[in-house]
Parts: sequence; C-alpha cells; structure tokens
Amino acid sequence: MDLQRAEAYSDGVKLGVMPHRRLSLGKPYYPLTSDNDKLGFFLPIIAMCLILFAVAPNAHHRLVVAANRDEQHSRATASAGFWSDQPNILAGRDLVAGGTWLGVSRTGRFAAVTNFAETPPDPLPPRSRGELTANFLEGDTDCLAYLQEVQAQADQYRGFNLIISDGISVYYYGNREDEIRKLGKGYYGLSNQLLDCHWPKVTSGRHELKQHLASNQYKGGDESLTHDLFELLACRGDETPHSARFILGETYGTSVSTVVELGEDRIDFEERSFEPAGSQIKRSPFSIAISAGDSADS
Repeated sequence: MDLQRAEAYSDGVKLGVMPHRRLSLGKPYYPLTSDNDKLGFFLPIIAMCLILFAVAPNAHHRLVVAANRDEQHSRATASAGFWSDQPNILAGRDLVAGGTWLGVSRTGRFAAVTNFAETPPDPLPPRSRGELTANFLEGDTDCLAYLQEVQAQADQYRGFNLIISDGISVYYYGNREDEIRKLGKGYYGLSNQLLDCHWPKVTSGRHELKQHLASNQYKGGDESLTHDLFELLACRGDETPHSARFILGETYGTSVSTVVELGEDRIDFEERSFEPAGSQIKRSPFSIAISAGDSADS
C-alpha cells in the first residue's frame, strides 16, 4: 500500500467513514440493496455531503440549489469568490488540489461534484475530482459533449457524482453508475451515493425543497427563499443513519453551506462558512448578471 493510499484509508477509518468490513478496494458496498435501490449503507458514522436541487421549479427559476459541503476542517480552502486566475468562475476553492466542489460562471453555468463513498482504489487514480467542475465552468462545451468527454476518462478519477448545467439544461453523471442523464423538471437529491438514493436526509430534503418551491411564492433573489433554504440545510437529524443534513464534528463536518438561484438573466449565490461546533463564521453573498455566452444545449 503506497503512502497516499494508506493516508486516505487511515483518514477514513479515523473519521468513521470507512466500511465496517473489509471490501475489495475501489468497490461500493450495498448490504441493503434491491435491484433498483442501492442504498449503500456501508458508512457506520454519517458525515457526507448533500446537494438538494430543483430543475425549473417555477417561472422565476431555472435551477435552485441548496448544498452542504462536509470536509476535514483542517483542509486548506478558500471561501467563495471570483478566481483571480479564472475570473469567469465564482466558487469556493480547494487549495490542496485546486478545484472546486460547487460553483457558477458569469455565463450562467453551474457545476457541483460529490465523492462516491467507497474504499480507496489501488492504485489511486491520478486526477482530482474538483477539476471536473472547474473545467466545465471555464469552458463553453455543451453539457452532453462535456460529460461524454468525462465518461471517456472516468477511470482517471476516484468515484464521483457530477451535476452540470449550461443555464438551460441540467445533466447528471456518476462514474460508478456510468450513465449520462439529462434531468427533467423536478426535485432531486444527491449525497455520496447514487442520485435520489433513499438516505433519509436525501428523501426528506427533496420533500421539503418541493414544499418551499412548489407554491411559486418566491421570485429570483428573494431573501426569504435564501433564508428558508439555509434553514433546510441546517437540519441536524436524529438517531436514524443518514438523517443529518448538517454534520457536527471536531475534525470532520459541514464546513460550508451554499444556496444558488439561477434565473434567466441573473444568478444569486450565497455561501456560509461554519466552525466545527456549527457556528457561522462567514457569509459570502453575490448577485451577478449573466453575460452573453454559449449557454445552449445541443
């Protein structure tokens, strides 16, 4: 076992996010599975990312996203802002690998990625999953063509789930399911399993997101919607596995929450950062006009 992989495995064990029995490396574990419902209950302590999103939920929004990033609190990270070397991108930044977990572009593009929970492959694939989002945000390739390119080199990355939008269409691809999907109007949830898995925080989160947005009471940039979505993300859950949307932990937990509203001509984006005990330490709101660019899907 090389040093990089050993550290990845050791970190997972210390954080309580590795499988509770020895598995084939790089393989997910589905002990409670049916043919159409791979729950993936192989994490005894739940500390995972969450992205709840709605595609075209009303006349004012093309896409609404509420997301929590769960990470080691010690990992070097930059808060959301426009990147000096790629000024088209508005996102937080992983200062270890250089990519991002979630961001938007001035041209109306959106991208977010989650890791797929599994044992580390041997050897570890060489490329960072954070570049999948950054490359899409910076480019002008349409969604389908971009995901086809990603699919062709999917084995260069550890397990991931990727959501992208060009401002009109929304697509999903995960390299463990290995199927490119164009997502229709509706409400979705993604954690570190397959899209719309049956983890309680995913199913309850989708339901609450729909309750908030289906009434069509919100307009673009509505502060009450932003408030409601951050409240949705703050749920600490109960004793049920996979129920907590917001994770508390001294070394690992929810580090940032983000709300994105993508309309026809503007993007409202707000990131809130948290300390390990869950207190908010920073708020980063942005409202940007979408500039002219290639945002049409083929």
